[in-house]
Amino acid sequence: MVNKDNIATYYSNAREFVKQNNPRAARAYVLPILNCALETYQKATKIVTKAKTQAFLDQWIKVSRELYDKGVTDYVLRCFGLPVKQDCQVSKPKPNSVQQPSKSSAQGESDAPPTDEIDIAGLVEECAKTQGWCAEQFDKNKRAVVEISASNSQKNSTGTGFIISSNGYLLTNDHIVYDEDAQGYYSKTKMSLAGGKTVKINVLFSDKKSDVALCGFDPDAAGEFGVIKRISDYSAVLQGADCLVIGNAFGMGLAPFTGVVRFTKNKDGNLVYTAPSNPGDSGGPVLNRQGECIGINKSKTLTVDNVSADGYVNATPMDVIENLLNKWCSHNDIVL
Repeated sequence: MVNKDNIATYYSNAREFVKQNNPRAARAYVLPILNCALETYQKATKIVTKAKTQAFLDQWIKVSRELYDKGVTDYVLRCFGLPVKQDCQVSKPKPNSVQQPSKSSAQGESDAPPTDEIDIAGLVEECAKTQGWCAEQFDKNKRAVVEISASNSQKNSTGTGFIISSNGYLLTNDHIVYDEDAQGYYSKTKMSLAGGKTVKINVLFSDKKSDVALCGFDPDAAGEFGVIKRISDYSAVLQGADCLVIGNAFGMGLAPFTGVVRFTKNKDGNLVYTAPSNPGDSGGPVLNRQGECIGINKSKTLTVDNVSADGYVNATPMDVIENLLNKWCSHNDIVL
């Protein structure tokens, strides 16, 4: 009936916040559950499937409203299979099923879900198996993220980049591939893919103000690799949204870390988020929960007005990057 992989993750996260009595955070995960179910309803062709999905929607719409209007109520607790304050009068739902919402108590009926159940087989079991959206998106996208090393006779640089086209194009920071001391680009630049293969890359275009560089590589020499999807509408990114960054801190290998969007654009035009970013993470993709790139990780704010800053990491937003890509490609007949 519904996409259990997605719902199981949202359900698991929401359940944890319900246990913590945090209705606002829980509701943020209930809403995607509704979106998944709504998509299933719209695609359904069988009357039975539509009816079951409608009942599922009715229940979780009520859960969302309860969380918004009243907080973590007994009804919400029962829908998540958690004990309620007055459980002596209400039987607990089965752990592997989700029950329909009751009719309004204004009609004189109990607020407890009725005994007719909507069978979401294995939902709780799948929730127990999922390791979270961060692990899932890292596993899905790590083949499209690369470790970058650049060098000349005097010095070297390490960082991160990510592939944006199967035709052999990747993005990284300009400061990773440019030697400020020598006032020129490093003579040797290469990338290492998740599978261990190393391939030469060439800097094609760059913009120092945005700290963005478009590089090229031979896709045949790289073998199998992934491609990072870019968000189509950057205005959809909201303050408080979760984000995942994949980086190569200290040249120790690719690893994920997460944060929350502080500003979609600050006064300097940067995407700003909380994250434990370190040297070497520069140039890595900043992803949303759908695995879409919303920016390129580039720097960390250390102090503000001589006061130590914590959790202020900067990225170039994707709308700025898209403008650069459009200019570079249109002026040079490049097809990404």
